[in-house]
Amino acid sequence: MSREQEWALSSEAVDGANPVGDRWIFGGLLFLLVWAPLPLGSNRIWAIGLLVGLAVLLLMGTVVVWRRVPQAAMQRLALFKWPLLCLAGFVCLSWVQTIPLPANWVGVISPVAALAQAPAVWMTLSLDVFQSRIMAGLSFAYFAAFIVTAITVRDGARLDRLAQVLVWSGVLQAVVGVVLYSIKAEYILFFSSVSHSNLIGTFINRNHVAAYLNMCLSVGIGLMLARLGSEVHKHAGWKERLKRAIEFLLSTKIRLRLLLVVMVIALVVTRSRMGNSAFFISLMVVGLLGVVLMRKTAPRTIALIVSLVIIDILVVGSAVGIEQVAERIQQTQVSGAVGDSSTEESIEARTEAARTALPMVRDFVWAGSGGGSFYNVFMGYRTAAYGSSFVDHTHNDYVEIAADYGLIGLGFLGLLVSGTLWTVVKVMAQRRSSLPRGIAFGVAMAIVTLLMHSTVDFNLQIPANALTIVVILAMGWIARFLPSPERKPGGKISQNGLNG
Repeated sequence: MSREQEWALSSEAVDGANPVGDRWIFGGLLFLLVWAPLPLGSNRIWAIGLLVGLAVLLLMGTVVVWRRVPQAAMQRLALFKWPLLCLAGFVCLSWVQTIPLPANWVGVISPVAALAQAPAVWMTLSLDVFQSRIMAGLSFAYFAAFIVTAITVRDGARLDRLAQVLVWSGVLQAVVGVVLYSIKAEYILFFSSVSHSNLIGTFINRNHVAAYLNMCLSVGIGLMLARLGSEVHKHAGWKERLKRAIEFLLSTKIRLRLLLVVMVIALVVTRSRMGNSAFFISLMVVGLLGVVLMRKTAPRTIALIVSLVIIDILVVGSAVGIEQVAERIQQTQVSGAVGDSSTEESIEARTEAARTALPMVRDFVWAGSGGGSFYNVFMGYRTAAYGSSFVDHTHNDYVEIAADYGLIGLGFLGLLVSGTLWTVVKVMAQRRSSLPRGIAFGVAMAIVTLLMHSTVDFNLQIPANALTIVVILAMGWIARFLPSPERKPGGKISQNGLNG
């Protein structure tokens, strides 16, 4: 029996054992994904607590629903053992950082941390236990979200719905961002001063909303590719072609296409240099990869990419000011002083915190200084060039993760991302069904765009963005094991072309 058949049989087992099923859990997951970006990207203590609470509640609900078929649950989760092991390892490290350990143990693992806490008998690996406990709670919430996604999204219909909700959430950010930016709104929200002098949606920083839009756009492009891949082309006269053209204009395909245009408009208006660059480059790179791997659908893939470049980037982008993004990129200097406000922030100034934090990475090389401890620990590594400027993040997720969690934590996340990327590449090369290949395309594009953007920003430190990418990674693995629509276990042919 193939893994795809085991997946389908375990789905039938849980549905048969529980008439109610887990529809409410799936609905809760969708709500969580839409809610997370709304309270300033969930980047406030109370919003983090609510996000963690909702994720744990969904996980507990999943356990209750599956209590009658534990073997089916374990069989399903076994399909995701590698990404779950990576996430579990990261979660364990996050909590171990907060647990008091004998001083000699800490001295072996992290000598600098031991020196900072001497002469205590019991020490922690984290130098900021309060912040590390918050980050440990968040890491468990992401782990819970991955499990809930892996278990509840067990067929093509739910995978399609999940992708649609991410697209609509991106559109919500785009519409809210454009409206508030157009009136230059300023207000106090959740005890924080918010200014929409740039398009920021419901986030605080335009680069963070750009990263979120990129992830939603990537999923939407993959979904569009799946929609196009399900079309059947036959020889027909002009009347039949006209009929099909009208049906296309009234179909979900054209609506989805318009939603992508809305998000592209918002992405351009953010004026985020790397946000826009990462979107274009990831579209080209993953698009070329998709053409090579999915040869039968290559014409449709090329047509979609050309449409995105010509219509969205050149035509629509020019109308809303893409030339201003290009000017920002051109005016970006290679070098410049930290805090220099002339023209655009230089590459050197943007990466100064990351370079200054490299000694911090070396001092806490294995287990890090503690999740969320960067701001306090970095104070001991600052140079005079910073003056009184405020530095809470490195503007480089790789360096900050290495500083907070060491090479062990960075390794767990690196294995998770690289393993998922390899998995979705195999899906594009091996699966024949349109939905798995389309979703795999979108997941690959989301990974590439975030990998690029993370070199100059701290998107993974924003809970809403971190939660979203974890769920998107889960979607890539689901696409790998999704049953084929052509034939279900027992020899029955599926009539739903999007179930694959």
